[in-house]
Amino acid sequence: MSELSPHPAVRAVQLHAANWNARDRAAWLALFDDDVTFEDPVGKAPKLGRTAAESSWDNSFTEGRVWTLHPQRIIPGGASEAAVHMRNCGNLHGDQVELESIELYRVNELGLIVSVRAFFEQPTQFALNPYFTP
Repeated sequence: MSELSPHPAVRAVQLHAANWNARDRAAWLALFDDDVTFEDPVGKAPKLGRTAAESSWDNSFTEGRVWTLHPQRIIPGGASEAAVHMRNCGNLHGDQVELESIELYRVNELGLIVSVRAFFEQPTQFALNPYFTP
């Protein structure tokens, strides 16, 4: 990973992708505030709290499914937000798939992620885990 940004939201996104790709669940979960709100995808009822973070991880790494995250561009906003063009690469039972998303992150004064909003078109060529469908 390249050098971490001094901007707290950009740094949180960088660590989010690095810990996810390293499959370090504990380090990844440590990035989130206990009251985090996940809108993943936007349009589905928000998922709240520590359970939402744990469920996001657990529903992404199910039998035969592995995802890696590749931030293409991270744009800071103000002191505590970042917009991200993310390339999500999946291995779904041996099939290689990609999903492009725009994701919005907000962190608190401690640099912990308090909000994630993920915008993406639902794929038609493969099925996502129902946790990530509207």
